Amino acid sequence: METLAGITTFVLHRVGVASRRAIADRLAERPGLTLWQYAALAELTDVGPSAQHALAAGLGIDASDMVRLMDELIAKRLVTRERDPADRRRYRISLTMKGRNAMTTAQKVVREVERTTLQPLTAAERATLHALVTKIHARSVNS
Repeated sequence: METLAGITTFVLHRVGVASRRAIADRLAERPGLTLWQYAALAELTDVGPSAQHALAAGLGIDASDMVRLMDELIAKRLVTRERDPADRRRYRISLTMKGRNAMTTAQKVVREVERTTLQPLTAAERATLHALVTKIHARSVNS
């Protein structure tokens, strides 16, 4: 009978949980973001100004949770919410300069945590690990 340590997906989960906790703790310190706030800024960085409902879909969160999340980011002046000129019934969310600066800081924090987490691996092993988990993730998303 296998122990939990012998189950690859369980070990990946444990590493992921520890890394996520470390990222959350560090983001809270600098630049003062929650993981969800970081995720929203990252999504905006990736896709650019977006309709609020599209952001919610991209993040996989309920629309009512998205409103609360955007209210938090607006209060911190990290994003703006304006009527979408293409469809006045919708809101478009955009990063502010302060939001872009917070994202730059947050990305450095995330890279530092990832570097620490993956420190036991060589550069080649890190690249292989990334390729393998990306392959698994792509399959699970498309299934």
